[in-house]
Amino acid sequence: MLDNNDILSKITPKTAKDIAKTYNILSPYIKLKSSLQTIFPEKNINEYSKLDIHLLFNKIILEKYKSEILYKSLLVDYFINENVTAAFEIKANSSRLDFLRINGSTISYEIKSEVDNLSKLEKQVSDYSKLFDYNYVVIGQNHLTSIKSILPKNYGIFVVKNDKLQQYKKSKKNTKTDVNLQLNLFTKKELLTFFNNNDKSNIPNLFSLNQIQNKFHSMLKNRYIKKWEFLKENKNNILPIDYQYFFRHNISPDIIYERGN
Repeated sequence: MLDNNDILSKITPKTAKDIAKTYNILSPYIKLKSSLQTIFPEKNINEYSKLDIHLLFNKIILEKYKSEILYKSLLVDYFINENVTAAFEIKANSSRLDFLRINGSTISYEIKSEVDNLSKLEKQVSDYSKLFDYNYVVIGQNHLTSIKSILPKNYGIFVVKNDKLQQYKKSKKNTKTDVNLQLNLFTKKELLTFFNNNDKSNIPNLFSLNQIQNKFHSMLKNRYIKKWEFLKENKNNILPIDYQYFFRHNISPDIIYERGN
């Protein structure tokens, strides 16, 4: 096996970015191994198991490419032992939120890693402020100065420093949510389940603002709790770069990594 220093010394951030773009958890063992063999042509990796190959991809991507993948894994690690439900990639008006936490309130987390730019952030902040009770950005240290001029005063900030998540500023309660936009996130089936009515335009006339927001929280928790609990129960057998895949597809990690084969 290659030792850690041997692995990382040969990988530049650019190479790690290319590796991250080509990594597919469902790729056949031969294809995954071939991709790594091109990086280490002088090394014999024929004896690497499929799990060994995934472990090597995981190490390269997390340690050499400080991207959204790393930041999402840090959020999972940060909240996995709390009594909450969480989810990845939530539709939020015309944006897509990176990470959502539900614990009686809704808390959004938009990631801007050190390799991201901030060009879409103003629009994203506007969308999330209309939907969620508390809102955060999770950023690389390089964005800390420039991001402050974009964020509303009630926005919170987490900073990733030395691959650790640190709260820089606590979010304050958002008072500008829009129930009509919250209702847009319900499917027709969910509207019937929670309101016994799938006419969104009529619901604000039948339910109070507080009732709608409570049902909004309950709907999101109900939608994602099984997926989050699966990730929580199996986390110790899942590699961090694959957290989101297993959240979406609740199948045994042993099948994907071919443990025991």
